[in-house]
Amino acid sequence: MSPDPNSINVWEAFLDPQNDFSLPDFAAVTPETLLTAVHAAADFARTEVAGIVADETDPTFFNTTVRFETASVPMTRIASVVSAVESNHLRPELTDAVAEVWETLSATRTEILLDVDLFHRIEQVPAADLNPEDKRQQELTVELFVRSGARLGAEERDQMATIAAELTSLSTSFSRALQQDTRELAVHLGEAESLAGMNEDQIAAAANRAAERGVDGYLLTLNNFTQQLVLESLDTAQTRRHVLNNSMARGSRGGDGDTRTQVADTTALRALQASLLGYPSYSSYAIDNQTAGNPDAAADIVSSLINPANAQLDAELARVKERYGLEEVAAEDVKHFLAKYRADEFGIDPDEVAKYFEFDTVLTEGVFRAATGLYGITFAPREGVTGWHEDVRAYEVTDVNERALGLVLIDPYARDTKRGGAWMDQLVPASRLTGLLPVVTLSLNLSKPGPGRPTLLNPTELTTVFHEFGHVLHGLFANSTYPSTAGTAVPRDYVEFPSQLNEMWRFHPQVLPHFAKHVDTGEPMPAELVDALIASERFGQGFDTIEYLAAAMLDLSWHSLEAGEHITDVLSFESEVLAAAGFSPLVPPRYRTTYFGHIFASGYAAGYYSYLYSEVIAAWVSEWFEAQGGLNREAGTAFREAILAPGHSIDPMSAIERFFGTRPDVAPLLRRRGLAEPVKEPVPDPSPDDPEIDDPLDDESDAPAADVPKQHRNHAKVEAELREHGIEPQIRLFGDATPTAASAAEKLGIEVGAIANSLIFSSDGAAVLIMTSGAHRVDTDHVAAQLGIASLDRADKDLVREATGQVIGGVAPCGHPEPIPTYVDVALREHPVLWAAAGTPNSMMPLTYEQLLTITHGREITVADAHA
Repeated sequence: MSPDPNSINVWEAFLDPQNDFSLPDFAAVTPETLLTAVHAAADFARTEVAGIVADETDPTFFNTTVRFETASVPMTRIASVVSAVESNHLRPELTDAVAEVWETLSATRTEILLDVDLFHRIEQVPAADLNPEDKRQQELTVELFVRSGARLGAEERDQMATIAAELTSLSTSFSRALQQDTRELAVHLGEAESLAGMNEDQIAAAANRAAERGVDGYLLTLNNFTQQLVLESLDTAQTRRHVLNNSMARGSRGGDGDTRTQVADTTALRALQASLLGYPSYSSYAIDNQTAGNPDAAADIVSSLINPANAQLDAELARVKERYGLEEVAAEDVKHFLAKYRADEFGIDPDEVAKYFEFDTVLTEGVFRAATGLYGITFAPREGVTGWHEDVRAYEVTDVNERALGLVLIDPYARDTKRGGAWMDQLVPASRLTGLLPVVTLSLNLSKPGPGRPTLLNPTELTTVFHEFGHVLHGLFANSTYPSTAGTAVPRDYVEFPSQLNEMWRFHPQVLPHFAKHVDTGEPMPAELVDALIASERFGQGFDTIEYLAAAMLDLSWHSLEAGEHITDVLSFESEVLAAAGFSPLVPPRYRTTYFGHIFASGYAAGYYSYLYSEVIAAWVSEWFEAQGGLNREAGTAFREAILAPGHSIDPMSAIERFFGTRPDVAPLLRRRGLAEPVKEPVPDPSPDDPEIDDPLDDESDAPAADVPKQHRNHAKVEAELREHGIEPQIRLFGDATPTAASAAEKLGIEVGAIANSLIFSSDGAAVLIMTSGAHRVDTDHVAAQLGIASLDRADKDLVREATGQVIGGVAPCGHPEPIPTYVDVALREHPVLWAAAGTPNSMMPLTYEQLLTITHGREITVADAHA
């Protein structure tokens, strides 16, 4: 059933007959060939659909569903070519043709998916006797038509078609406007003094960019996100302010570069589209078929991290202010001083660190080597391959059986014709139906060095390279029958998991020594510098998390609008959302609405939360790989076959649960981001005569919990106090943390209400312990009124440590240095056995309600107003 690409004239302008990877000939891409190709692809799809509908035999999976899949292959291939050109090297003469291509593809796709006769025939395909992959393909195909509106009435289908066309036009318009405004808002500086703090290579790159545009001085171009990397280096506050203001102004200055109209119209149309399909909002529609399942689940994981991230940010800024004698820090200064603190506190010279991360060495001896060690695949330069730009380099990938696996095209450098950011794409998706090998692309926006100069990466860019290569591997390992489910064609809130997982190898001791070598001397990075670099990554996580969460909250809020709502005051809406959620104006969102290309031009609408959702899985699986010994070929092969290769041909989370035997929990993510204390192997209590021994729970590394947990000194203190009250201790230890009531209840197999949470609050700086059911939240105003105090605030981690000798997530009801005034939630009486933390995040112990009152000398209260 596979179409022969060379027999379809859609390919005649693009395919190089000498190329065994079915790689497009980018030299042949002109406005004329693009338009000829897209109309040929659309005509082929319509002809095939007409043939399916006209078929008078009974519908079968092969004569209907599979034939429909093959009908869309030419359009998919054209879309991938145009996407590569548009995102990497959009020459001015191609702009109008590219827009027409997207309009044609969108209109044709909508026409086909709203074809009632075609849908009815697909619905009638018998599925009971199909093999699992074919049955899933049948189900996904039906779902695709339903979600496109095929079951609607004629009037509603016409309305859906109109909306789809308008949304395509708005997306193209948004992209154009944003690219124009980003280019125009590049910061032009005339004096070298304004660049103080930047290194020689950065200054040279700024001079080169100015020269390329034919202007004197220096040009600091803007990347996608709000916080430009150059803010870390710039010593001059005025220049930092100039950079941040220009970055945040994109899309909101009026004129051709303004995107507010596109935002307002897009979100209103998406809300209407969702309403026609029976959903209360676009977020409900978009997340319905994702891993999260519904907007509440997505919002919960975003909301759950706001408070701990804010607390972490407050602690970070307090350390910055104290160190540098600052009373206040302005928004344009935050990133700069966080970087400065990291450099001073951990003894890191950013310029010196970059000299150990030369791009070509990172690529071949880091990224490629890790993939070889884990999966057995090898990489070799492929000569004679022409990409969309002279900077593109090609690598042929060979599998363990010495057969060709696929081709990788890497485009490392920034240019004016390239959009910002970094991304991977499937130029040619692999599938058994087409018989094609995968061709995947990796695009970065590194500053191109001067002649003879090396390309050096800062730690953020190093992470980006490893991250995007995780996507590359996902695409290369595709082993699906159907191209529509191959490789990265998985739910949006799952697709980032393989890429975030691949980040684990950048500082891994089995990988880093092979590529972290000084660009001038070839000497390996000193062990103390490696340790300092890893430790420094934890500082600033509050800032990084907050700016991400703010963007994710904006996305979910814009797509929670109901049909009929049309928000024209875009910036006021944004401000209201961020203020209501409790975000500090010191940390603007990673993307403000007006330049949030992910959600208005790149398919992440109501899906930006997915980075966090995927990271839950990635953090959990990274600890699993560590438990297997890191670069373990056997583990890598099994993981590849069970998790990466199937793509969407099986349900991703079902594959995760089947392979690992459980569903990942959030504890590893909290450890990875430094938002919860990591669980460590304990050390003995020091005697009074011994030198001070650091508490292992103070160690900020992100190593996983020990496989066999040992007793911590806090457990001994808790046990002693229990015995004083005639209670036999029954402390239970786990191999990983249970920092939340939900994770503890799941681990123990009990109701969350039976978890006795030990929560420390502050009353005028004094610690107060409230024991509450895991099913309840503490209403601080209600409790303060019962206690007769003015206010009650959640304690920071320093007060928790001082008052209890324990850490947040592991506080026990006893075992503290001094007694703490304690109040007990009467709801805990409902449970015959309660479980409370025993002094560390990986320990729990059973108690009765009476025992809890006895050991705490607690007073019974209600923690919330039942009538509120």
